[in-house]
Amino acid sequence: MTILNKLRRKTESRAKPVGPGMIGLDIGTNQIHMCQIRPLQHGLFSIVAKASIDYPGSRQALLEQPRKLKALIAPALKQKKFKGKRVAALMPWEEVKIILLTYKANVADVDSEVVKMLAKRIDGSIDDYVVDYVPVRSNPSDEEHMVVATLAKREAVDLLLQTLISCGLEVDSLDIAPTALRRIVSALYTGHAADNVLMINTYHDESYLTVISGRRLLFSQSVPFGESLLLDSIARELDISADSARTLIADHGLEKQAQSRAVGAETETDVSTTLLEIVKPCFLDLINEINRVLVFTASETHGVPVSRICLLGSIAQWPGAQQVLLSLLDFDAPDGQTEFTQVFQDENENTRVPWEGLFSEISIAMGLALRGLVANE
Repeated sequence: MTILNKLRRKTESRAKPVGPGMIGLDIGTNQIHMCQIRPLQHGLFSIVAKASIDYPGSRQALLEQPRKLKALIAPALKQKKFKGKRVAALMPWEEVKIILLTYKANVADVDSEVVKMLAKRIDGSIDDYVVDYVPVRSNPSDEEHMVVATLAKREAVDLLLQTLISCGLEVDSLDIAPTALRRIVSALYTGHAADNVLMINTYHDESYLTVISGRRLLFSQSVPFGESLLLDSIARELDISADSARTLIADHGLEKQAQSRAVGAETETDVSTTLLEIVKPCFLDLINEINRVLVFTASETHGVPVSRICLLGSIAQWPGAQQVLLSLLDFDAPDGQTEFTQVFQDENENTRVPWEGLFSEISIAMGLALRGLVANE
C-alpha cells in the first residue's frame, strides 16, 4: 500500500468532526491559500477562517526555506482565528501525473495491477514515486474497470511533508486538486445537477480540465492555456506591456456591460470588443480541448451530458471571461448558478461569499478543508 493511499484511507475512516475540520492548505505559485470549514445541519457549511497570502520568488524556493514559510503562515493562522494546526495540504498540479487506467474486471489484486501498469508508463523506477488511485468505473457487469491513478515523485512528497512539519503544522494528509474539487461538487450539487460537472482551473501558463461525475473523479488533464498566453497576445497586438494589458482587462473586461449607459460607455464597449477579438483564437483552442473532453465524458456516462461548467483560477477573475467561454461552447448556464451562496456562509466576516471572485481563487483550499466533512467521500 502506498503513502497517499494510507493517508487517504486513514482520514476517511474517521468519524466526522462536530467542530471545524482541518485547515486546507494550497501553496500556489505566488500565493498561499488557507481555508477552514465547519459543517452545519442539512448539508450546509460555514467558512470559519480563510486567508490568501502573496509571496515573492518561486514555490520551490519557499519550500526549501521552512522558516520563511512559517513566517508567512503563522501570523495568518493567528489573525484569521484558524482553529488548531492540522492541515490537508495540496500536492501541486505540476508535480502530479494523473493517468486513466483500465484493467480486466477479474483482476484479484488491484493495487499490484495498478502499480504494474504504471511502471510501464513512466521513466525510471516506480519505487521513486508515491502512487494513489480512485475507481472511476467498477460496475460488476463491466468486462473492464477503470481508475484514475496519480503519481508524485517521492522526493517532492518528502520535501512538502518535512517543510510543513518544520513549520509546526500537523500534516493529516496530502491531496490532489481534482479530489479537492470533487468534494466541492459533492457539497454544491445533488441529483441531476451533479451528473457531470466540468471545472476549468486556470493558472499562469496552463489550465486543468477536471470532470466530476456524480461523486466520482472521471477525468483530469492539463492544457496549454493560461493567463500569460492571453496577456502576451494582447500586449503583442497592441504594442503594450503585459502589465498594461492586465490593467486593460481589469478596467474593461472581455464583454460589454449590458447595463452601462454612462458617458464613454461606447468607447468602453469598443475596448472590450477589441480585447475579445485578440484573445478569441486562444479561447477557441481551449474550446477544442474541452470538446474532446465532452466527447470522452459522454462515452463514459452513456450519453449523459455535462450539466455545469465552472471557470476557476486567475482567468475567472477577468470580467466577462465565464460568459465568453460559455458562449463559445454554446452552453447555457442552468438556472440557480448561485448554489454556492446557499451552501456556504462566511462565518469569519459574517458575509456571503460570492460565486465569482474570491471562490475562484480559494476553491482548492476549500476542497481540501472539506476532507472528511462530505458524505460518501
